Amino acid sequence: MRKLIVIAAVVAAGAGLIPLSTAIRAPDQRPPRPAAGEAAAYAYLCDNAKDEGPHDQCAHWFVVTSGGRTWQLTDAVERGYVDLTADGRYLAYQRAGDGRLVVRDLVGGTVRAVQEAAPGVDGDRLAYRPMLLGKGRWLYVDYVAGWDGVDEPPSVVVDVATGRTVWRLPRDSWLDRLDDDGSRLMVEDDESFSVMDASGTTTSPLPARLRAVEATGALTPDGAGQAAQVVSRNFPAGGADLRPARLVTIDTRTGKALHDVRLSLPLKDRASICDVSRWAGSREVLLRCGTGELFHEIDFRVDTRTGHYAKAGETRPPRSHLFELVRAAD
Repeated sequence: MRKLIVIAAVVAAGAGLIPLSTAIRAPDQRPPRPAAGEAAAYAYLCDNAKDEGPHDQCAHWFVVTSGGRTWQLTDAVERGYVDLTADGRYLAYQRAGDGRLVVRDLVGGTVRAVQEAAPGVDGDRLAYRPMLLGKGRWLYVDYVAGWDGVDEPPSVVVDVATGRTVWRLPRDSWLDRLDDDGSRLMVEDDESFSVMDASGTTTSPLPARLRAVEATGALTPDGAGQAAQVVSRNFPAGGADLRPARLVTIDTRTGKALHDVRLSLPLKDRASICDVSRWAGSREVLLRCGTGELFHEIDFRVDTRTGHYAKAGETRPPRSHLFELVRAAD
């Protein structure tokens, strides 16, 4: 199972490009008409209560601006993945017609296309999953297979200004962190994590507890030698109780466990899966936890050495009948 948490971003390296697939058609709807100069608060796909998926009339994402106005992203592929920067200024999505990934400046009005493209990305068999980094300067591109047996290409990082790929990750790995100055990055797979910098690559095995299927989210580093990850009570893909059981912190220089504390967060629903959102100081992390209600989340500030916690916030869905939701603040 691929897991992804990215905290900071910037990279520098060379990589070749892959030919573009052109098998995607443009929708018949008119081009979107966003409110000029307005950043987004969130984007959503509506839900169809009669089946598993959005209504036909809601096959495209709606974007709600910070001023409360709504417009529809009709030049994107139907039901594709999108992402927003934390300030809501930049929106990433796969454009219909040519199938290119693009980053749209909702304030400035410009649209920049990404050169990176993988054969067979059609939104069904294989789809792009973009994540904007560094206030929209970088785009992390992951791939999602819609069918069993479909090979997922290695993930990449793209320079939005030029559209060029600047880093290609090892196959079957995901990004944990990219330092702001581009001097160091950390990637992870199911068995190990690697720290890469100008001196080379150092790979360390994950502690046994984090190699277990109960580990959720991703190993989240602080950039100063520590990384933390949540371990749930049961197997995330089908266990009876997904609430967090332990919080494990490791030394990213040696791979050894530093702390392993028991968690007793006040989460009643057994579907309340948690992961590390970010570090909040040298010994505390922010955990974001589900509640069993779709898009209703609670944040806890947790001490990595004791397990002591305090509620740090709560986010409820901005409207009803949601199928997918992307918040700018995320």
